[in-house]
Amino acid sequence: MTEEHPLGPVCGHDDLAHLPPKEWARMRRLRDWLAAPSWKPAQAIAVLCGYDPEVGRNSCAADMSFLPGADDFYGVPFGAREPEDLKELDAGLEAQHGFIGELRLITMKPMKAIAKAVAAGVPIPWLEVARADPECLKYLPPEALDDSEDAPRVTRTAPEVASLGGQAKRDKDLQRAKWLPVVEKRLAEGRKRSEILAELEMEDDAPPQSTFYGWCAQIKSRKGSN
Repeated sequence: MTEEHPLGPVCGHDDLAHLPPKEWARMRRLRDWLAAPSWKPAQAIAVLCGYDPEVGRNSCAADMSFLPGADDFYGVPFGAREPEDLKELDAGLEAQHGFIGELRLITMKPMKAIAKAVAAGVPIPWLEVARADPECLKYLPPEALDDSEDAPRVTRTAPEVASLGGQAKRDKDLQRAKWLPVVEKRLAEGRKRSEILAELEMEDDAPPQSTFYGWCAQIKSRKGSN
């Protein structure tokens, strides 16, 4: 039987009352952040990375600091404390921080920050959850509602690539063309990310960890929208 939320009698009608208490709390925090009048840059980075800025990131566990969907997004079980899981989580978060950082967000309304992330092709850990929730849906920009293949987007790293020069861009494109299909195939085979990364690191032209975990997040986001 679904566990009732302990504050149910106090709160009155609650459309999230069917959720277990921990999931209830995570969903409430996501709604609250989406309904905020504005996000400061640090808040935007945290929320778009999938954790609550006020709770903070617990480096020792994948816990209640996560917003809904983040544990699945990073491929780490909720409550995980194993060193291998936490290493994978930290690498995934580092990659996501890098992608969000490229957006150079300033203090702005949540809807605008989300729109910038979506337009840049940056996957958002809780976006699928928010699309399915009527309350969260109110605060999503039109860009975030369209997950079709032909939705207008730019390459997520375009601002950085432009500043690196033509050769760097060609190198990155060649690396992506060579290794992204390999990563996608290994994930489809059910291989662990850590195993795939160890395999790639044996190659001289392997992508850096941050790029690898960024690809994993992109692949997972693409599959989730199908």
